[in-house]
Amino acid sequence: MPLSLEESHAPKVVFVSGRKQKIIKWLMWWNIFFIALRKFKNPFTAIKKINQLRKLRNQYRNQHPPVKYSKINNKYFVSYNTPAWPSKAFGRYISHLLNHFLTDPPVTLNTIVFAITKKCGFQCEHCCEWENLNKPEVLTREDLLLIILRFQQLGISQVQLSGGEPLNRFQDILFLLDNAKTGIDFWLYTTGFQLTAEKAFLLKKHGLTGITISLDHFVEEEHDRFRGKQGSFRRALQAAQYADEAGLAICFSLCATKQFISKGNLVKYAELAKRTGVAFIQILEPKAVGHYANQPVILEPEHQKILKQFFELMNYNKDYASYPVITYHGDYSRRIGCSGSGRDYLYVDTDGDIHNCPFCQRKLFSAMDDSLVDLIDGMKKKGCGVYNIYSTIK
Repeated sequence: MPLSLEESHAPKVVFVSGRKQKIIKWLMWWNIFFIALRKFKNPFTAIKKINQLRKLRNQYRNQHPPVKYSKINNKYFVSYNTPAWPSKAFGRYISHLLNHFLTDPPVTLNTIVFAITKKCGFQCEHCCEWENLNKPEVLTREDLLLIILRFQQLGISQVQLSGGEPLNRFQDILFLLDNAKTGIDFWLYTTGFQLTAEKAFLLKKHGLTGITISLDHFVEEEHDRFRGKQGSFRRALQAAQYADEAGLAICFSLCATKQFISKGNLVKYAELAKRTGVAFIQILEPKAVGHYANQPVILEPEHQKILKQFFELMNYNKDYASYPVITYHGDYSRRIGCSGSGRDYLYVDTDGDIHNCPFCQRKLFSAMDDSLVDLIDGMKKKGCGVYNIYSTIK
């Protein structure tokens, strides 16, 4: 049976729907209009680009209007990969998206996923960094900061710190939060095993936006088996409570395997996330890389169909307006193309080398290269070898 949180724990996340959501949406679009006006100077051009942006947004949502936003600390989140509104990060995000519709767009990004450590005490079944774990660190905290600052010049609005287990570099994370320039939402990927109440409050105090906790089942024994460490399920839920009490946004990240996928399991998982105070659920499809190399883990169409139906149920059905917002990257990629490869995000590994995404596992060039902008531009134009349909948004 799934572990229940203490009844005294009242989650801080609020899901906004109905009339209030419509008001927030209207205010957001006014903000977007003024961002576009500052960018293009001409109001008619601004409106034209905003209409193109609406079309792109509708492609991502498959023409469905969302029934909720999540509200945390008086800021509103449309989705996991969209910075909180109102904020400087939201403005940078919109500016990057509008660049998609320029004839000769500058090289900008929304997000970098940055693996900052090789250290990890887990044996996770799906780990894409399996062959690099627990080797000597290459990047100093100054190197980490330099890489983030280089990408900040390219307009990023979100940094997702991963690993390994990034909490192994807790003091370095505080250093990064203190020394990065404003205008970026920082998220932390973690198993939650090392998170304490004190660490959660310090992370929030130093500027962390949210925490992404890996949780791969609603049944304790199954999650512990998947993660290769007894007690990991309980520590993950405890970490979520600490994060919630500190005022951090929370996402549960689920690696949805063939064995797990069913409507019943997915709804039970969402119910646990709702009780825990989670704002978002990220669904990842297993890939045959790392610890899963040469294994038949790729989902079949019937599994993908169940995940898509769950994604649409939770995001677009009013009966689930109080449940976490779902992000399902696999569905986005198949419909409109991969957002990695420098289109919206890329992956920086623990050596400071750049990949199209965390699952490609192919070093392309160094984040320290003097020709970084040109190299990213080339990667972007080449696109993803699997979902290479970037032209659909033009």
